[in-house]
This record gives sequence, C-alpha cells and structure tokens, in this order.
Amino acid sequence: MNDATDPAQADGSGAAGALPEAAEVEDGHDPTTDPRDLARTSRQAVWGWRSNLDQFMPVVLFLVFFNLDALQVAGLNNIEVAIIAATAWSVKAAYSRRRRGLPIGAWLPVITGYLLVRAGISIAVERDLVDFGVSTEAVYFGIGIGTKMLVGLAAAATVIAGKPFALWAARRFLRLPDEVHANPAFVSTMRHVTWVITFYEVGSAVWDIWLYNNAGVNLFLVTRQFVNFFAAFLLIFATLVYVDRRFSKIDGCPSLVDVVGGATGRAPAEDS
Repeated sequence: MNDATDPAQADGSGAAGALPEAAEVEDGHDPTTDPRDLARTSRQAVWGWRSNLDQFMPVVLFLVFFNLDALQVAGLNNIEVAIIAATAWSVKAAYSRRRRGLPIGAWLPVITGYLLVRAGISIAVERDLVDFGVSTEAVYFGIGIGTKMLVGLAAAATVIAGKPFALWAARRFLRLPDEVHANPAFVSTMRHVTWVITFYEVGSAVWDIWLYNNAGVNLFLVTRQFVNFFAAFLLIFATLVYVDRRFSKIDGCPSLVDVVGGATGRAPAEDS
C-alpha cells in the first residue's frame, strides 16, 4: 500500500521487502514469537510506528487554542483556530507516517480529504453557514465518532458477506506463499481479526458518545486519549498473541513479527 517507501532502502539488501526465512522448527519446540516482541509491536501499532508526538499534538493544540481567552487570529475565534491547528498537524502526521514506512500511501488522499472535510463542515457550522442544531464541538467530534462507527459496521458487513476485510488486506499486502493465504486456518484467523476490528471500532464509538455526553470538551479529549490508548494496546496485544499462535500452526508461515516487519520494511520488534 505504501507507494512512497523504497523497499531496497528498507531492508538494505536491494530485495523488495523480502520476508526473512522462516526458522525451522525443531520437534517439540513452540515456534510462537516472544511475548516481549509482540508487546513492542503492539506499542508501535498504537503509537503509529514511533510517531509519539503525532499522537498527542492534535489534542494538545486543540486544547491550547480552544481554551485561550478572547483569541482572534485573522478573524477566527477559538474553536476555529483549534480545529485548523489540530487538522493541520494531523495532515502533517499522515505524510510523516507515509515517509517513515507506515503502509498508508494509497490511503493518504482519503485521510487528508476526510480531515479537511471534517474541519470545513465544523467551521461552516461555527460560521452559521450550516445548522445541524448542535454545537460546533458536537459536530467536529461527532463526525469522528460516526466515522469509527461506520468503519466498525463496514468491517462486520465484510464478514457477513463472506469477504473479511482483514483477509483481503492480508492477501494484498502480506507477501506470503499462496498456500498460506488459502489455508483454512489463515482464513478463519483473518475473519476473527475482522470481528476484533468491528468490536473495537463500535465499542470505541459508543464509549466516545457516552463520554462526550457526560464530560466537558477538555475532560473528553484528555480521558479519551489515554483510555483509548491503553484499550487499543491491550486489544492489539491480545490479538497479536492469538494470531501468532495460529500462524505457528500453519506450514510455511513465518512468525507474526517477521510478517509485520516484511510488510512495513521495518523490524517492528525493535525499540527506538
């Protein structure tokens, strides 16, 4: 998916994202990955592959500009400046992640367009150009919450239709032998992963709705950031452990950490 990364530079050998050779398994040896490697991979997935600052800065910028008294920049009020600042950093972060190797290259125009449309609609509401009967803050955060809900429902729909999203993504972006992609255990694992995506996205959206209705903007942003981070880490770690154990039982399938490293051109188990 990442059409900006040079695979030859990624692995230093000129081989285009080649996966490491799967280690031969001795009799009685459990080939699953070390849990510490899975934990590091989980942290990197939550942080956006070492983009710690990019995770927090949109929230920090929004809170700073939203809470400045009598802020006026080019005729814009607090909420408008907060939305523009947070959106600008998020767009910058998307491009930075693409350059660092996170496979979002094909999705970059979609992500950028979504962020700009959400900001535009929110500012239009603040300027009374559009009236949804709710505050600008509710529109801005509500679009994000609604998007998560739709993503979760769409993931569930792919499973019901017999074409799980995770299976499609794995077959397109993971360079594994055809017999692995066709293995019933691999197919069922990707189906279960798609259900995990549904569970997280829908559950996170419901949690966000409850939190927004029971907290102010500041408490909502801070609480959501930290709770979602820890919830995502725990869920991703549990999912990686499950997937890695399932992969270890499939002939010809490398360890999960090697699969992730080959897909991103990085060694995801390394700490930075």
